[in-house]
Parts: sequence; structure tokens; C-alpha cells
Amino acid sequence: MTRSRRPTALAAALALASLLGCEPVPEGGPAAPVRAVTECEVTRIADGDSIDCAPLGRIRLVGIDTPELSQDPIGRVAADVLRSHIPIGSRVGVELDVEERDRNGRLLGYVWAEGQLVNWLMVRSGHAVTLTYPPNVQYVDALEAAQGAARSERSGLWAADGFDCLPIERRRGSC
Repeated sequence: MTRSRRPTALAAALALASLLGCEPVPEGGPAAPVRAVTECEVTRIADGDSIDCAPLGRIRLVGIDTPELSQDPIGRVAADVLRSHIPIGSRVGVELDVEERDRNGRLLGYVWAEGQLVNWLMVRSGHAVTLTYPPNVQYVDALEAAQGAARSERSGLWAADGFDCLPIERRRGSC
């Protein structure tokens, strides 16, 4: 009898959710912002790659992509991991790249908290994948290296087959 991998993947994702806050923060990544940073206060975690931050509004973490909240439980896991890095009420710095806004009007930002690039942390911990839209490529090399390491180590959602269908492919209805 062939056993489906899906229940195992869901169980692993749920187990990951219960471990939030217990995982060590990966080392490495960009050391400091390259461009000017604007401070704001996190008021809401919309999903794994979008936040609301006063007074700037909705910010899409540029260079990364996470499962949608509708992909329960892995979408919720990604959002919870982001929340563990930047809890509501925390002050963060937002660094812009070449294009300031996406087609939905969201600010495209690299989010810095406690001296670490949160976008990179999400990829390195295995809870986000890279998504590059030139000309916003400030940290593309660091993000791609982080993804390679997370994937080879089967970190985060990679361990739960959470990226068998990449978020962008799911939005397109490809899988």
C-alpha cells in the first residue's frame, strides 16, 4: 500500500508551528542596510511576507514569497514565524530598493529588526522562498544563498514538503 506524503507534510508543518520560538536564529546574512532606513511600528502581520507598519502602511517584504494563509497550516506557520521575528508593537527599520511600490500599492521593503534582515531570516529558516522582480535585487545573492542552505538542510517548511508547490505557482493555479 502506497502511503500519501500529504498527511505527513501537514503533521510536520503543525509540529513546526508548535516549535516556534524554540528554533535558534540562523547566523549570517547581510550585516547592515545599504540604503537609508525608515522606522515604523509593526501593527499587524498580514501573512508570512506582508505587514502593516505605522505610519508607512502595508509593506510587502521584497525578495521573498511565502505560502498563502489559505494554504493552512503552512501559510499560518509562515505568518507565525514572521510574527516571532517582529512581534506586533516592535519597531523595525524599512529599507527600500529601486522600485518603492508593487502593482497593489504596497511598499516594497527590506525589514530590519535588531540588526538582522528579516527577509533573509525568513528564507534562511526555511519559511520563505526567494522571489525576485528586477530591478529590486539589492540582496538577491544573500537570499538565494540562504534558500540553498535551508533547502539542503530541509529547514522549516522544506522539511514538511511545504514548497512542493511554490507560492507563486499556487497563485497561478499550476499546482
